[in-house]
Amino acid sequence: MATTGLPRCRSPLAWALLGALLAGPAWGEALGPERRLTLHLDPAERSLAGELVQPLPDGGRFALLDGLDVREAHCGERTLPLARDREGRWVVPACSAPMLTLRWQGTLPEAGRETRHAIAEAGTFLPTRGGWYPHLVEEAGPLSFEVHTPAGQRALGSGSLVEERATPEGRLARFHHPRTREVELAAGPWALRERDVGGVTLRVLFPEALDAAFGATYLERAAHHLAAFQARLGRLPFASFSIAASPAPVGVAFPGFTLLGERVIPLPFIPDTSLPHEIMHAWWGAGALVDYAEGNWAEALTTYLADHAVAEAAGEDAELRRGWLRDLAALPAVHEPTLRDFRGGPDPAGRLIGYQHGALLFHMLRKRLGDAAFDAALVAFAGRWMHRTADWQALEAAFSEAAGEELAPFFAAWRDRPGRPALALEEVRFEAEPDGGWLHGVLVQRGEHAPWPMSVPLVVDTDAGPVTLTQRMESARQPFALPLAGPPRALEMDPDAELLRHPGALPSVLRRLLLDPDTRLVALTPGRTAELEALASRALGRRLASLPAEEALDGEWETLAPLLVVGTTDEVVAWRRERGLAAPPREGLEEAGRARVWMHPGHPIGLLSGDDAEGLAMLAARLRHHGQRSHLVLGEDGETRDADTWPAEENPLRIEWEE
Repeated sequence: MATTGLPRCRSPLAWALLGALLAGPAWGEALGPERRLTLHLDPAERSLAGELVQPLPDGGRFALLDGLDVREAHCGERTLPLARDREGRWVVPACSAPMLTLRWQGTLPEAGRETRHAIAEAGTFLPTRGGWYPHLVEEAGPLSFEVHTPAGQRALGSGSLVEERATPEGRLARFHHPRTREVELAAGPWALRERDVGGVTLRVLFPEALDAAFGATYLERAAHHLAAFQARLGRLPFASFSIAASPAPVGVAFPGFTLLGERVIPLPFIPDTSLPHEIMHAWWGAGALVDYAEGNWAEALTTYLADHAVAEAAGEDAELRRGWLRDLAALPAVHEPTLRDFRGGPDPAGRLIGYQHGALLFHMLRKRLGDAAFDAALVAFAGRWMHRTADWQALEAAFSEAAGEELAPFFAAWRDRPGRPALALEEVRFEAEPDGGWLHGVLVQRGEHAPWPMSVPLVVDTDAGPVTLTQRMESARQPFALPLAGPPRALEMDPDAELLRHPGALPSVLRRLLLDPDTRLVALTPGRTAELEALASRALGRRLASLPAEEALDGEWETLAPLLVVGTTDEVVAWRRERGLAAPPREGLEEAGRARVWMHPGHPIGLLSGDDAEGLAMLAARLRHHGQRSHLVLGEDGETRDADTWPAEENPLRIEWEE
């Protein structure tokens, strides 16, 4: 149904009543007068007609997408003349009346690579400040948002759902946000599942086929996660939360809703990985907002309180932290940013710091403060900064207050310095006494920016059971002494990977190639260099500089930049042998399956080969998802036949005594 205009706005009293229908806690102070936005959207026709009512005493400027035109502008009851400046923006004169009213309509252009919006029957997404509505506000304030769609479409907007119902023309949905500058809109041909979770209306919106196959699972898992999060953090800062399918390959959170890619939804691990992560963003990022100029703290906090919390509930948190430490250890030190440097974006090195390094910062902080003080700081921070823009200093202040101590040195070390320390045990000895004895030793930190403040867990295995000590460490060398009832069997430092540190001896893994910007491509197949360059770019997510095969491995091994060697099965085997490199530790790996990639255990070299071009292409598409592996083999149909990691050397943080 194409729309050609809008009805006149409801009375101010009706809008005031709508604004009063806010469910959930009064997070933050609703400052300023309310904006009222009404939209008629027809995705089939790509048509849009809108009305915006807001105060604008000083006037302003705004841009609209091509195909959209302003039809009316009123200052109170007076018609306003509008002009356009040299950049094509609409210029609005100052309006002394309480409210300015703008009406616009038109047909949106088709989505393309250069556009941020998408409008189609299969799925619509209109981002904030995307030119589909007049953005005329810089100060946050209340927003009432009403969306009209055809009968086969449902809509989602920024904030809490106030009302949704059928109308003679189609469907109507109303939303309210207590304090925002932004407006987002999504729509689709969605079936609806919903339930109440602790006073929050939880909704799953999938197309019919996806809903039949996965809707019940997503509603059940989302309800489980939301209940757990609310038990810890208090009520969700929106009265409703919707999980909606999108044709785009996304996993993005907005105030009151999240969009998940339709191709991602069927993956079995998503309901307990991406789903809880996006729900948690309702508190951090979509709720309490990020001051990006000062660094993105929200991804770190969300990763810890969602991804890590889910793993902890399943008893898998220690292994998750070990994996994070292995990933971080693959970062080339010369290119490593600090946590404060992280703003967001797809850069894999930045994401490792922003998500995993940051999450481990919060894990160490929780261990230092204790669960009660840690959670109290989160609740206090949410109460102060919900629907406001917060920076790292605001977060630091909340934790310092809950801890009863100044935590600036802790945050400055782990947030503002690059890298992590390497730990060691030195001068360890047991001094026997008639009633037992003392275990003595020295904890050592090494690294360019050492020392970092930390509380180091030590576990001693004895005949009487484990004995533990948590040793505070502020210097590069820290002596310790632990009384024991008898001789020790073993001593291990940080056995459950509680600390941000280098994990010690590491196997050679594919992530080394993915993260190092100096990785070079060696294309072996004559006449196919351009094709192999495109394949390598797909595998690593960026374009690689090429190195001629005859020049590869010139110079010293110690200074060798990482190499990705690509070619047919026979070409890669021959290249390896000609250069005197050892065969892979697993016998037959070089010719296994249809295509395979493996990291040389002794050198930063990845060897990617296939029996045909299609096999190579399928392998390139999978490589980024197996960064923690040392090798990956695909079978004839492109299925993963084998993926594993080379054994690591002995743990340098463990000492064992002979019987």
